[in-house]
Amino acid sequence: MYDLVHNHGQHPPCNSMMLGHQNDGSGSYWLVMVNTPNGRIPGKARAGKAWYSFGGKEHESTDFHWIKVSRGYRVHQEKCNHVPHGAVVGFQHNNNKAVFGVICHTPHGHIPGKSNGQEAHYGWGGKEETCRNFSYIVVRQ
Repeated sequence: MYDLVHNHGQHPPCNSMMLGHQNDGSGSYWLVMVNTPNGRIPGKARAGKAWYSFGGKEHESTDFHWIKVSRGYRVHQEKCNHVPHGAVVGFQHNNNKAVFGVICHTPHGHIPGKSNGQEAHYGWGGKEETCRNFSYIVVRQ
């Protein structure tokens, strides 16, 4: 379905998930998996740097993986009331549960973030914001 390619300061690999955009002039963002002390958490990245939300704050890291879609698979955005089959999945240690890669549809733009299956969170301006208008990122053939 997809592979995780560790960031080495390079440009995003071909077939990675450039799905987001912020309206503050910073441009396009990729959905990535950030390696954190709290688990592998979905976040946003560009130019070799990633941001993720956790504990009410937006955090920054260079230790992350680009998500590269495998040959023969396609990326879809799905708005639904349940976690769809094929959703991009991470893990958060504080609650020992999966978190899913999403795009949050906000006044700030369409921002990559995470969802616990009920609401979504994304990093913005140093804070963790909550969002109820989001789409799951799903990889299927």
